[in-house]
Amino acid sequence: MPKVRIQDVASHAGVSLMTITRVINNSGYVSPKTRERVQQSIKSLGYIPNHIAKALKSSKTGIIGNVLPLITINQVFARISQSLKDAALPYGLKILPVYTEEDPEGDEQMLHELIGRMVEGIIFTDIVRVRREAMLNVISKKIPIVMIERPMSVKGVDKLVWDNIKGSLIAASHFIARGHRRLGFIGRKFSKELNEKSEKDRFEGFRQGLLDAGIILEERNTGLTEKYEVEHGYQAMKQIMEQSREKRPSGVYTTSDILLCGILQYLYEKGLNVPRDISIISHDNTLAGMCSPPITSVAIPFEEMGQTALSLFHERREGKRLSDKSVVLNPFLVDRGSVLPVTS
Repeated sequence: MPKVRIQDVASHAGVSLMTITRVINNSGYVSPKTRERVQQSIKSLGYIPNHIAKALKSSKTGIIGNVLPLITINQVFARISQSLKDAALPYGLKILPVYTEEDPEGDEQMLHELIGRMVEGIIFTDIVRVRREAMLNVISKKIPIVMIERPMSVKGVDKLVWDNIKGSLIAASHFIARGHRRLGFIGRKFSKELNEKSEKDRFEGFRQGLLDAGIILEERNTGLTEKYEVEHGYQAMKQIMEQSREKRPSGVYTTSDILLCGILQYLYEKGLNVPRDISIISHDNTLAGMCSPPITSVAIPFEEMGQTALSLFHERREGKRLSDKSVVLNPFLVDRGSVLPVTS
């Protein structure tokens, strides 16, 4: 079957090429009746607009690359990607997800491919592992870059994070207001070398929140995991319960809903009820509402994150701002009743 051309659509609809172009690009005035006729011709003929040719002519593809880790279980990245997609629609833009596998050389090749596809911007989610020189090469091409949650310290990049310290302080305050004094913490280990400030902030925020109330976060009630995986949450909860024995914590805060799933699995196997036997608060609010029972969680403002990231990109692309900008978003608590007051 021969390829359908734009001229074929114009002939079929009985209108000019200019009218077809206006309908396809949704620009300029076309009467509703004529627009409907053109759209019907496009559908009848199976015409597919050549966006590549359009991009070459205008130097605009309307595509933003979104670099995110290839981790299927962590819903945080999926939620961020969806929020970016939703926020891009009003700008007439599309998000192109590409996945990193923790290989710096492969990630740099991926950047070259994104440039070759003429993306108008790049949004990084999670840790960026490419060399600084490779990042500076992208910046030199005037491609707007936004880094979410774990940004590199490099000039020419906009940064967007949520306040992990505040999130953990919110969790600590929720426990303390309900009379809890012996509390546990489960989160991932952190190191400065791997740019794991998020993990450190979640731990320090909770520890400081307890300390402000005269409560010490004991080492035996602290479980630090190697990864965000269900099994690691299970083992961390097991470790705390075996170490604390009769002085087990009345409540536990975990910094990931993935770890939460392992924690709940362990408690279920031991016949311990949440919240009657132990209270739980999680962080990120991606899976907490679907657990049994539903768990109170410190929620990441995903919708606001997508809108802010696209706003930062738009400011750069339209030349409304030349200086770098950093935005910190506030998490909030979603109370599902998984923290009971301590009565004795």
